[in-house]
Amino acid sequence: MPINIISISQKEASKIVAAIVEKASADGGDPIAVAVVNFAGRLVAFAAMDNLMPVSVKLAQNKAYSAVMGKCDTTAWGLKKKNSELVDFDTRNFTDENFTGFTGGVLITVDNQIIGGVAVSGRKGKMDKEDVQMQDKELAEFGRSFL
Repeated sequence: MPINIISISQKEASKIVAAIVEKASADGGDPIAVAVVNFAGRLVAFAAMDNLMPVSVKLAQNKAYSAVMGKCDTTAWGLKKKNSELVDFDTRNFTDENFTGFTGGVLITVDNQIIGGVAVSGRKGKMDKEDVQMQDKELAEFGRSFL
C-alpha cells in the first residue's frame, strides 16, 4: 500500500507568509523575515521586509527547517532538560549546520502529520509581559493559524 505524504502547498505557504508580513508591518516593530518549508524541510515560500538584519534571512529558513527536522517547535530545544552525567545538550551535536534551537520556528500539522514548518526571525524570540508587538514565536504561531 503506498504511503500518502501530505505537504503544505505553495499557495498555502504564500498565504501564511503574506499574513505574517502584513501583521508585522502594521505593528511598528522591527522588520522580519518569514520562511515556510514543506514536510521535508525544503523552502516553499519566503519574504524579507526592508531594512532587515541580513542574518535574519538565513535564521528564518533554519528555524522552519529545524522545527520539521526536530519534529517540534524550536522553543522546545531550549527547554530540553540537561543531564548532569552527560555532556550538556547542544544542537551542534546534530552535525547539521542548518539546525538551530533559536525560538521562532513552529510545526504545521494536519491530523497529527507534519506537513511543514513556519518561522520568523528579526525580533526577540518570544514575547515578554511588557512587549506590545508580537515577537518571532508569536508571529510564527499567528501565521500557522491561517492554514
